[in-house]
Amino acid sequence: MTQPETRGEGRGRHALMVMFWLLAGLLLRAWQFGWHPLREDEALYSYWARLISSGRDVMLERVAVDKPPFFLYALARWFDWFGPSDASGRSLNLLISFITMLLTWLLARRLFGSRAGRWALAMFTLSPFSISFASTVYTDPLLTMWIALALLLASWRLGLLAGLALGMGFATKQNALLFIPLILLALPRGRWPRPMNRHYAAIREKAGPASRKALQIGYWLTPLLLAALGFWYIWFKVWQWDGWRILPAEIPDFWTQSWHSYGGLTWVSASEWPARLDEWAQVWRWWGGGVAGTVVVLGLSAIAVIAAMRRMRLKRNALAPEAAQPAAGPLCAECWTLLFALFIIGYLALHFFFSFQAWDRYLLPLTPLSAMLTAEGALILWRRARAWPALWRWGAAALLIIPLLLGAGRAATARIPIGGDHGAYDGLLAVADYLRENTPAYHGVVYQRWLGWQWDWYLWDGPPRQYWADPAALIDDLSFDRYGYIRFVVFPGWRLDEKPALDAALAALGLRLEERLRVQDAATGETKFVVYEIEPHIR
Repeated sequence: MTQPETRGEGRGRHALMVMFWLLAGLLLRAWQFGWHPLREDEALYSYWARLISSGRDVMLERVAVDKPPFFLYALARWFDWFGPSDASGRSLNLLISFITMLLTWLLARRLFGSRAGRWALAMFTLSPFSISFASTVYTDPLLTMWIALALLLASWRLGLLAGLALGMGFATKQNALLFIPLILLALPRGRWPRPMNRHYAAIREKAGPASRKALQIGYWLTPLLLAALGFWYIWFKVWQWDGWRILPAEIPDFWTQSWHSYGGLTWVSASEWPARLDEWAQVWRWWGGGVAGTVVVLGLSAIAVIAAMRRMRLKRNALAPEAAQPAAGPLCAECWTLLFALFIIGYLALHFFFSFQAWDRYLLPLTPLSAMLTAEGALILWRRARAWPALWRWGAAALLIIPLLLGAGRAATARIPIGGDHGAYDGLLAVADYLRENTPAYHGVVYQRWLGWQWDWYLWDGPPRQYWADPAALIDDLSFDRYGYIRFVVFPGWRLDEKPALDAALAALGLRLEERLRVQDAATGETKFVVYEIEPHIR
């Protein structure tokens, strides 16, 4: 009578721990919600989504889109429901990040067991990259969710659904193509649901030798073919959408535009490797929220990989009786551990040796894989530490946990340079409010040069805007009517050194820049933005 009660208590503790980590993860991800304005790409995606939701350009035919459509249309629908704003845009990715937490827990529990599932959820909850991107309007959190879902479906050998999920990743961002090998290698390592396993076993039992061989081939090939079919369907729908767009001659399809936007991909020559290593090191070092946290994550992952290799070697030597599992038998946890580790290494090598930009968001889809490896390593180390004296055991645990907690805290409070804006654009909303209030709609203009994507978003229905590439271009525009308009120029603080050149060019036309608004950092006094009005010289 006591055993069911004990199991019930264990399930209750498990549920409480899962709920604790889910709530902690939500709190960490929402902590910096709305602290800073949107960065360039976030503002651009929000602007495209608003073009859709407003009906001004439903098919995005008048803008050079370099992304597949799904995230943009999902964000547009979110704007329809909750209104177009920074907060509603961020809330979408916050929800997506929470769903990814659930998927990571479900996947780790299936592959490595219930306890490992809780630990993987904890590691993903504390992941600085996942925390930093949760309250942004980038496409990468949604891509990460689709990859996690595709892996979960692959663990059930549900090839068609896994292919559809991976296809939805491609419909979100082209980088999903890099995860095709991972899903194709994961499918054979999965296991069908029990009813399908029993049905397969019954058919195989009745089949002759030749039929059994055909069934075995079908067992391995069918999920792969179904995955290819599911992925192809979404691929087709993405290109169908792009084909439906009626584009002007100067705007190419989204794939070509992406290739142009990012400069294509080339092999990085050996002479560039030192500089490239330094660029990527500035990103990699923040994987654990700092050097100490990153060392802990890498060390625990290495323990998981070494232990998996050792167990695999024992099985090959027939020293582990459980090695000989039937095709429909239990999942091979070691296989998944080594698969994740090899994929992460290959993924990082690909981004190093080819000319991918050294951008933090490219690493975000690796966070669920890393969380599972770290959790496996932590569990192995904890089991080994049971023989240690209690003081040593808990002291070692503190040495590992504290850097992870500090890294998560830094990420939650926007103190690591990962994810969205960290203060560079503070004050931008005050500038936008000033321009909307003081620039007449019919005889006013805002000359913009450095903040065009943000102005498209923050000055959506605001004053007219005119791009100027250099002082000569601005002078050419002014020469038609020097005094008929109210004109503003906004200088970010980091571009004020270019103001003297514009002063000199304007002086030749009898004009000058008159400061109207200066936005400074409240803590440091640093100038963030200065708004100037172009006025005639007063003699």
